[in-house]
Amino acid sequence: MGRASRVPPLWTDTVKPYYEQDGITIYHADCVEVLPELSELGALITDPPYSSGGQFRGDRMRSTVEKYVQSGTMAYRPEFAGDNRDQRSFLIWAGLWMGAARMASIVGASICCFTDWRQLPTVSDAIQVAGWTWRGIATWAKGYGRANSTGFSNACEFVVYGTNGPAAERDDYPPGYYERRSLRDAEKDHIAQKPDDVMRWVLRVAPRGRANLRPLCRLRRHAPGSQGFGASGRRHRG
Repeated sequence: MGRASRVPPLWTDTVKPYYEQDGITIYHADCVEVLPELSELGALITDPPYSSGGQFRGDRMRSTVEKYVQSGTMAYRPEFAGDNRDQRSFLIWAGLWMGAARMASIVGASICCFTDWRQLPTVSDAIQVAGWTWRGIATWAKGYGRANSTGFSNACEFVVYGTNGPAAERDDYPPGYYERRSLRDAEKDHIAQKPDDVMRWVLRVAPRGRANLRPLCRLRRHAPGSQGFGASGRRHRG
């Protein structure tokens, strides 16, 4: 059998950053294409589209504004893509970029992936499919949350975390539970924005002296960096 030729990338030269300043480097491109050109990453901190904004397929097919923005909100926030996958396709898709990120990471690098209760099992699987060592789950508690007629209110989001092989020794031990209300619509620059202090809490697991990766980041309108970038005194790539 002949050897299959590699599908050419979307570009032929080294990917040029969209933005690069003050320790922050941003690429405006498909992360699966960019990741093979990166190396020595110390952490993957990511908040991908959850693809879980509804119980049925028809619910997931709605726009992100319909699913996540409260009615009556006047401020415009752009839609984002990739929020309509079912669990099987989400697992395959996440495994692709999580695996590419692991190959670009140092031994002992951390992965932290935000998710909600619906995709929690799938994200736990995706991390392991990609070759990371699953280490556990941390909880962001948002207060009472949305009322749920079937039982407990939807009050938490989760951070599934792991390492690239053996965990590196550390002298900082962040708590596995963080309490902070979610941002109100009027406080957000993009639909799924997390509070900066929540991002700083998660960044505490990242090895110091290494670049942190934030694939699938959604940029703020009023700042060149994405949320959590620049506030920690570390180097970031997104």
